Amino acid sequence: MKRRKFILSSLATSLSAKTFAQNIGQAKKRDDNKLLSAYYFRAHMYTLVPKHVKEDMAWMADHGTDNVCIPILEQDLFAAVENVEIIANEAAKRNMQLLMVPSRWAGLVAGAPKVPSTFAVHHPHTWMLHKDGKPMFNNVSGVTCSIFYPEVTEFFKSSVEKAIDLWDVKGVIWDEPKAYNKIDHSPKAIETVGKNAKASEYNQAFTDFWSNINQYLKGKYTELSTHLFVYAHMADEIVLSAGSIKDLDYFGCDGRPWGPNDEGENEGNGKDGLTKTLLGAGERFLSEAKKHNKKSLWLIENHNMRDQDVAIMEKQLPQVLKHNVNHLIYYYYPRNLQNPEKNMSTLAKHISKYR
Repeated sequence: MKRRKFILSSLATSLSAKTFAQNIGQAKKRDDNKLLSAYYFRAHMYTLVPKHVKEDMAWMADHGTDNVCIPILEQDLFAAVENVEIIANEAAKRNMQLLMVPSRWAGLVAGAPKVPSTFAVHHPHTWMLHKDGKPMFNNVSGVTCSIFYPEVTEFFKSSVEKAIDLWDVKGVIWDEPKAYNKIDHSPKAIETVGKNAKASEYNQAFTDFWSNINQYLKGKYTELSTHLFVYAHMADEIVLSAGSIKDLDYFGCDGRPWGPNDEGENEGNGKDGLTKTLLGAGERFLSEAKKHNKKSLWLIENHNMRDQDVAIMEKQLPQVLKHNVNHLIYYYYPRNLQNPEKNMSTLAKHISKYR
């Protein structure tokens, strides 16, 4: 079945069932302590078909989605303004809010797509450095900027401000912050934490970096929600540090929707046998969020998935839902799927039960 036919047919079926349930008084009240969000990645780069956006928003809303999460590249703040606005307006018509996902900003966050940071290109003096003075480079998004330069912090603050001025943004998601467990030998880093600082000191500085940005944004936009997640297989010391970020409403992780023994293909493994899975390693984040009076967050990684793993996802999604995570995020028609319709129809059967 083709994508549009699947969307429209599943929408019609679910709408009929919903109408029937309401008519006989069986519609269940939604749990206001839960948020369901869709990662709607790169629909606006650069071809956008308004009719398709409307269909997508209808599908999301009918399956209980509260928020549409849009990745925002630095370039989108001037090169895709109207496209993002169309998505935001269509989401609002369906009573869904817009959350922004800063993407590849200064090389310090993930998001989509995998591209180098424009800010980093124009500010080479802010690059993180290895001990030998060479830039800290990765094959995904190029160089990473150092958090110890004030202009990097200011860039994050001003860019979120610009996005809020452009669109009706209700929240910001810090997706997989990239500087945990990295030793920065840039001049400003050495000046700030010392030449022989330990990894734990750099981790605390990175935590403070996000606390500073969140505090500023919360002070200016009191209704703005803040969300942050790291890999599910991160070491305990990273989880403990990131969990203490201040002015953060939701804290959690992303990972595959199964456990370490389910034989699904995982996107990463950490030390101490930790796997990038929500069940197992990801469960640590629930207690950590509660400890710091934060709400919990899980991102279901249903992207880049082999077709044979969809059956594992279907089997374990009920277990994922049983954990009653406060903010659950899924990918809407994500990248690298052998059978996108099968993946989405499997996901749809379960996420509609979340709230």
